[in-house]
Amino acid sequence: MKKAIFTSLISASLLFASCDYVSNPYPEKNANISDTATCLSVTFPVVTSHIKKLLIEDYTGHTCPNCPRAARNIDTLENQHPGQQVIVLAIHAGSLAAPTPGFGGSSTNDFIEDYRTTVGNTYDAFFKCSTSGLPSLLENRKDYNSVDLTHLKSYISIPSDVAPYLTEPSVVDLQIKLNYDTTNRKLCCAIRDSFLTTVTGNYKLVSLLAQDSLISFQDDIDHGLVSNYIFNHVLRDAINPTGAWGETLVTGGAVSGLTQIRHFAYTLPNSFNNITCIPKNCKIVAFIYNTATWEIIQAEEAIIP
Repeated sequence: MKKAIFTSLISASLLFASCDYVSNPYPEKNANISDTATCLSVTFPVVTSHIKKLLIEDYTGHTCPNCPRAARNIDTLENQHPGQQVIVLAIHAGSLAAPTPGFGGSSTNDFIEDYRTTVGNTYDAFFKCSTSGLPSLLENRKDYNSVDLTHLKSYISIPSDVAPYLTEPSVVDLQIKLNYDTTNRKLCCAIRDSFLTTVTGNYKLVSLLAQDSLISFQDDIDHGLVSNYIFNHVLRDAINPTGAWGETLVTGGAVSGLTQIRHFAYTLPNSFNNITCIPKNCKIVAFIYNTATWEIIQAEEAIIP
């Protein structure tokens, strides 16, 4: 597993983690517990109705003319399944996401934004999304195959593709609680996972920061060069210390009822790649995946309060 490098653009950020177990016979051993000691305590509600969530990773770029169509199809899917059953992460990657001043005859001050990230580049290199052509989707990272690339999905067939996923039973309950200090821009994140059935295999937890309402130029096959295109769900960074591939959650399997809580603290930078980071437009997207198959078994998101 690769460990993502925390870029110099956000070197002032703090990135810490701690972990505690609600139903675990072993005592707390995480050395970083003091890093989250100032975080407020949280209470997780008792949940009796469990829904399997679908995480769609939308690999995109601002000079990709078909990418807005993919985003619109995904928006339609979200609206058809309210209650956050569909969670979206937009990952800007590859040459079509690179700054291209003056693209398509626009001004040299246009298409200058760079929404790419170290974490997104790591995923893109592994799943081979941008090299296979954008837009490219991953749906709970199902059907991973490094040769045939069967995990890459088309936005055209997304309604029929995802229908079976949305009827699958949930095997784990995943909850996120956030506290944000506006004075020092410190974000405290507590993530609770509770297995609803016994599972085998090794699993990891990933926690990512995403941002909505970023406005800039986009090439749109249906509308030409759009100057005020709104980019939502944009991946900004990983808030777990180990970066893109996350923290070890269980090894060898988990029994039904196993419940754990992990704590992370992260200081939001003022900007990413000179693009302002506005806390009220940010959210945390967390997911659990099988390290052998890469399939995501549950995802959740929470908006920064």
